Amino acid sequence: MAKDPKNPVPGDLQIDCTSIASLLVDLPPGAMTGMRREREGLDAVLTEVASQQKAHGARAGILDSDVQSLKSLTDQIAQIRKYKEPARKLLELIVESEAALDHQRHQQISNIATSVDQRSKMVGNADLSSLYRATRAYRSATGKKAARTRQKAKPAEPVTPAAP
Repeated sequence: MAKDPKNPVPGDLQIDCTSIASLLVDLPPGAMTGMRREREGLDAVLTEVASQQKAHGARAGILDSDVQSLKSLTDQIAQIRKYKEPARKLLELIVESEAALDHQRHQQISNIATSVDQRSKMVGNADLSSLYRATRAYRSATGKKAARTRQKAKPAEPVTPAAP
């Protein structure tokens, strides 16, 4: 891991995007629909426009400022792309860490509910089941839903005619 937030690599936990803050935009939902994106052949176009500008740009009606703008946009895209993979990896780490912690939490809840079930069977602890009703119901909800799903998916048993 590079450990330089301004030049992050995938796996870094600190990413400093302040150098591209002026380039970042937050589009409204659906705004990217219809936007044209980079496709194969772009490198050839950029090379061609840059190499032909001095000799043929004026005759083709291409202003030097247009070529400079194209180069500037390309440079800005490169600056943004430098952060994509590290940010994607950081998001992956965050999502997977959340899932692992959530799994551990559910396991702990299951263990607590199992303990309540076992101890409620002991003399003098009959009220434990009602005291931990929500915990026990939460633990069992997934299993009950799975059982209902299996029951719905179960093929109907053929009806046999009654014997005469």
